[in-house]
Amino acid sequence: MSTAPITHAPAAEPGVAGVPAVPPAGRVVPLGNAPEGVVVGTSGIGAAAVRSPDGVVLFDATTGAVRQTVATTGAARHLDLAGPDGPVLVPLEQSSELLQMNLADGTVSSTVTGVGRGPHDAAATADGTIAVTNEQGGGVVFVRDGAIAGALPAPPPQPGGVAAVGTYAAVADVQGNGVWVYDASTLQLVAQAPVGRKLTHAVALSGDLAAFADTDGGAVFLDRIDPQVTQVARIDAPGNPIGLAYDGPRHRLYVTLTASNTLRVVDVSDPSKPRTLGDLPTVQQPNSLAVDPRSGAVLVTGSDPGAASSLQIITPDLLPHG
Repeated sequence: MSTAPITHAPAAEPGVAGVPAVPPAGRVVPLGNAPEGVVVGTSGIGAAAVRSPDGVVLFDATTGAVRQTVATTGAARHLDLAGPDGPVLVPLEQSSELLQMNLADGTVSSTVTGVGRGPHDAAATADGTIAVTNEQGGGVVFVRDGAIAGALPAPPPQPGGVAAVGTYAAVADVQGNGVWVYDASTLQLVAQAPVGRKLTHAVALSGDLAAFADTDGGAVFLDRIDPQVTQVARIDAPGNPIGLAYDGPRHRLYVTLTASNTLRVVDVSDPSKPRTLGDLPTVQQPNSLAVDPRSGAVLVTGSDPGAASSLQIITPDLLPHG
């Protein structure tokens, strides 16, 4: 398989958000230590990655009340769920480990070491293989049954977000080298395509679709992964879009615009014609978000490491409906 020439450039980064100009929508719950990656399971228990000290905070997704904090040997940027109610996939950047953590009680059922250098994100494909992006080392590491099953080196030189689309893992390169698609069942690179200017985060949508945040390009791209990468639509998202979350039953895509402390709500019931329904004000530095699968509420992490470090809970009645 041939690929385009590789570009080496500074990585795309979130916008540096100032203090919100207007009060955030919904309820804001203090949550210290710069929470970033966040997930919510079908049980209504959420998890957020925090740092200094590093750990994972388990909380009630309705109230934000902390249930417990699990200390870890490094910090995670991203969290993902291997199933509807976990376990939580926790890639620890400093210790190069991948944990699988139970949402209910925080027990760690699996620890895999040596999953690259600075593992950034992880996603479980349909066959149970977990693809881990090796951000500082390049390429992808594959985990099966609690052990490393294989690894593919760079390129991409600096993989960031990954979305599981069936048995494929679609990876965004943060240096501007588009999307790289791996078949997790065969542990092979099967497609690559230029997408946007510089991507960061990725999320799977329904069917064979995925969304990619073009953080430097001020857009979100909807692409078909079959496994070739085909653009379906481009969504305007000015101001360093980073966080992506998808609500499948309600056909909603949520995007955080980090430079302006904004949540953009997009109707993707027709993926070829996405409709922006409206924007809501968020907490400071909204680097990540998740949808409560029970209600459709949206939870946003305020990742500023200072006093603004928080969790924002936006109930469905406050979301624009078009």
